[in-house]
Amino acid sequence: MKRNHLSRRSVISLTGNERTSFLNGLITNDVQALSQNGTAWAAMLNAQGRIQTLFFLWKTEEALLLDLPETETDSLLKTLRRFRLRADVHMERMDATILTGAPETPRPDGALIHAADPRHPALGWRAIIPGSPANDEAVQQREADALLARRLQTGIPGDEDIVPGQTLVLEANMDHLHGVSWTKGCYLGQEVTARTHYRGLIKKRLLPVRSTDGQPLPDEGTVTLDGQEVGELRSVGELRSHAGQHGLALLHRRAWNTSGLQLDDHPITLDWPDWLPRDTEQTQEKDS
Repeated sequence: MKRNHLSRRSVISLTGNERTSFLNGLITNDVQALSQNGTAWAAMLNAQGRIQTLFFLWKTEEALLLDLPETETDSLLKTLRRFRLRADVHMERMDATILTGAPETPRPDGALIHAADPRHPALGWRAIIPGSPANDEAVQQREADALLARRLQTGIPGDEDIVPGQTLVLEANMDHLHGVSWTKGCYLGQEVTARTHYRGLIKKRLLPVRSTDGQPLPDEGTVTLDGQEVGELRSVGELRSHAGQHGLALLHRRAWNTSGLQLDDHPITLDWPDWLPRDTEQTQEKDS
């Protein structure tokens, strides 16, 4: 099994005596509960409780490390510096590479830090190694595609599945993938997240779908309920990341327990993931 260099990601390092308390007041997960050399999945939200950036948080003896998409790095650094004020926190980019592997793949020697992917065991492990990747671009893309296929078959959302500034924490299933703490106290966007969770107000989730006609899913499309009169809710979702016959779609709850789903002209089925409790389907009539 090959290891995957994720060349489109970068690493931010946070140092300083107040780095833990500073970051803990801003993100969805509990920084103080993170073990040494461990990792957690987390998000920076805006004030309206929408995800701005998804990232993996790592803890070493000297620093907190944020593993995130390269395209989001400048924006997150700007946000962190805006909230820093007089806190004893220093932040900068690191010259480092993210490496991943399937569960059975040996972890790399010489890694700065490595740990199991905190979202789901089937995703394997992640590691931060110093320097730039040695693989050429074609190899990196091929290996990233293999990782994408593993994630889609498990039904795990990634960065490309959210729309920054629009997607809610529960829509990205962070409540069932160890990405949010309900006990840590306040953080940016916490009020909306908690209200959505405790009042059962979630109407959409990112869920795995699969083509049932043997054809690959189209590059994009709208999920509809075929042959059912549902008025304005005939459109029940939209496709996000996908590869071959597997994909993830943001689906309205009306599509969670029904047949007759189509993606454009393709019949599809919802493969309810084993890590997402079935009682998630049970919602109050007023939220339908």
